[in-house]
Amino acid sequence: MKKTLLSLVAILAFVGFANAQVPARAGWWKFDDISDLQKAEVGEALIATGNITSVDGPSVGNLAVEVPLHSYYEMNHGIAPNGGGTLVNEYSIMWDFTIPATETWYSFLETAATTSDDADLFIAASANSGIARVPNSIGTGSFLYTANTVAADTWYRMLLTIKNGEFAMLYINGELWPVSADLQGFLVQDVDGRYGLAPAIFIFQDGDGDDGTLKCSEISIWDVALTADEALALGDVNTVQTGIKTNKTANTSDLMPNYPNPVAHNTIFPYQVQKSGNVTFRVLDQTGKVIDVVNAGVKAPGTYNLNYNSDKLSKGIYSVQMVADNRTSVRKMVVIR
Repeated sequence: MKKTLLSLVAILAFVGFANAQVPARAGWWKFDDISDLQKAEVGEALIATGNITSVDGPSVGNLAVEVPLHSYYEMNHGIAPNGGGTLVNEYSIMWDFTIPATETWYSFLETAATTSDDADLFIAASANSGIARVPNSIGTGSFLYTANTVAADTWYRMLLTIKNGEFAMLYINGELWPVSADLQGFLVQDVDGRYGLAPAIFIFQDGDGDDGTLKCSEISIWDVALTADEALALGDVNTVQTGIKTNKTANTSDLMPNYPNPVAHNTIFPYQVQKSGNVTFRVLDQTGKVIDVVNAGVKAPGTYNLNYNSDKLSKGIYSVQMVADNRTSVRKMVVIR
């Protein structure tokens, strides 16, 4: 009877896990479009620096980017300051990656708004007994490094979850990688300290040159610190991510096509508001850089027009994003002169 009850508990636990959902992403980049290696599935396009190229990923149909030495992405994540500070103090970032060689420095994250500083998450090339670092472990001097290590030519799904002032965890393929038997998570960081995210962060960049060539097939970011169960649900690079909640921010229905388009000077964007709240428009260039912001103020449900003057813009193609009630709608605008 006892054995039967234990089996039932195990089955119920599995069912609960299988039905669990991971929160919607704030940003998601897949790199499957070889014509646009900065393209976002959710959020803003990345901004690339250096010679980043398309390569085969972990499986057929899942492509990746190869990021060589001194190349990197700038990410404008769009997450509002949280966790009681002026920076983003609670978040999660996921990378699907592989490295070509061990005992080489690899950089994943730089949280500051400049590319001149040391990065904030590494694979280590060498040992350092002072900070309990061994070759091919993951971490930084202020976090410490994992007791586990990575191997070459192996794909990993790495998830960093941060809640400054409370905890910092690193998961590989859904498994927590501790820094020691006594300290499971990384060292806790202060609110607005080194691991608070600025509005623009850098992926694979290191100001000291410790950013060896690697491959990446996917990056995701969340505005919450994912739990151990959610990390387990994300699994590895071969996990089909059907459990992630639908991100309600990806739509085009709220913002209608503008007219005239192409635009010489003035254009009108009809739009509708589903729920009372603040409405903001952002104009982005083809690199994903925000060129202009228009705050339309608080709007009640209904239909409206945005009258936009393009005189401050150069000739080219732009994306216009409308953000309202945690929904983002996007339309293309062509500016001519």
